Amino acid sequence: MPLVNENIKVLRKRMGMTQEKFAEVLGIKRSLIGAYEENRAVPPAENLNKISRVFGITLDQLINYSYEREFNKRQETNSLNTVQKEELPFPIEKRPVFQHTNREISSVQSSLFEPAIPVSVNVVSAKSKEIKYINSNLFEKYLNEENFVQYFENLPSISLPFFTQENLRAFDAPVDFPLENCILIAEKVSDFNQVVEGENHLIISKLGGFKYRRLYNQIHIKGVLLTSSDNSNTQSQEIKASEIKEIWKPISYISKAMPLPDISLENIQDKVDSLKTELDFILSFRAKK
Repeated sequence: MPLVNENIKVLRKRMGMTQEKFAEVLGIKRSLIGAYEENRAVPPAENLNKISRVFGITLDQLINYSYEREFNKRQETNSLNTVQKEELPFPIEKRPVFQHTNREISSVQSSLFEPAIPVSVNVVSAKSKEIKYINSNLFEKYLNEENFVQYFENLPSISLPFFTQENLRAFDAPVDFPLENCILIAEKVSDFNQVVEGENHLIISKLGGFKYRRLYNQIHIKGVLLTSSDNSNTQSQEIKASEIKEIWKPISYISKAMPLPDISLENIQDKVDSLKTELDFILSFRAKK
């Protein structure tokens, strides 16, 4: 179970709150709390920020620090020292549940960490989560310059709290991506054996450039990757292993534009017909007068 889901469950119980009351404090449905604690869903950024404020911890601590491990370690210490459980404080005290939700919650202590906890707690820094973003204007330079890494320091970065892997990068989606004006968040495929058969990848080749294609690994058979497009008008293509510069597995995407409303012409026609009928009735009624 991801630490963030585990921590929500552990810290909620530590505060003596039911799922219903915790959901009330956050202003969300109780079913969402159950989904988070049962590892069926990951809270969105807005809810993560609310949860961390209620617990009095930072977002990094909520996502990356194991409170279950800390509580177990302290219980073992208590047993070894023959000290009763109640005599040693835990980072979270059991508190009465909150009664109001439409206000800032100020009664939670400022931090879950106590001075006794070592400074070397493994919390991933914000900088380590930065994802370098490659704009489409840089695609040619990225493809042809072997020493492109020298530009990385000056590249813009994207920071997403849900993704803590170090081998992530963001690319403007290539032209064959199904949606326009998007950014792909992708994880680097370091070995041909890591290619997920039949799933879409971002493949960067010396001759083909940047393409979004389904891949089928035939390296051990023919020394090629078979690529297939979701666009029925684009033919499948074999790319030699020697021509491939990099392969990335997209794990998410960000749209740089709001979606346009889906306007139904049939609905518009119905409204026009309805207005026409109403106008005809009004004109007919006036004519009778």
